[in-house]
Amino acid sequence: MRIANRLFPTVLAFAVVVCAPTVRGFTDPEPQQRSQGPITYVVGGIGADQAEAMRQAEASYPLTLEFAARGDDGRDEFIADARVAIHDLHGQAILSTKVDGPLILIRLPSGSYDVEVDWNGTVKRRTVAITSAKRQHIVFEFPREYAAP
Repeated sequence: MRIANRLFPTVLAFAVVVCAPTVRGFTDPEPQQRSQGPITYVVGGIGADQAEAMRQAEASYPLTLEFAARGDDGRDEFIADARVAIHDLHGQAILSTKVDGPLILIRLPSGSYDVEVDWNGTVKRRTVAITSAKRQHIVFEFPREYAAP
């Protein structure tokens, strides 16, 4: 019993040192930048810390897409698992991804793009013009559909 009491603090300290980086990975509020060809983007916004980190990073990206659905109380609720596709005006695919958060920040060169977002089978489209002088923040609101019992 005495040996266990003396070893416990050492074992606990070792476990904290070994496991801390793994736990931090699950709670890190800063989403990681991703890329697809020349396009860079960040997806996130789940939880207050991550949403705040995304809002702070927003100034560095010319396009922000936000995804929401009308809740039972009439307020918008953030959604995730939407499919995002961006095409240039020649129809060339620029970005195609499934987002795991309610926000995506996208760095695109200046130009016009067709943005298509699909969530639960509902597709919304917008054309956006990206310029160095103006940021775009577009909210895609979807109907809330509940599965039949």
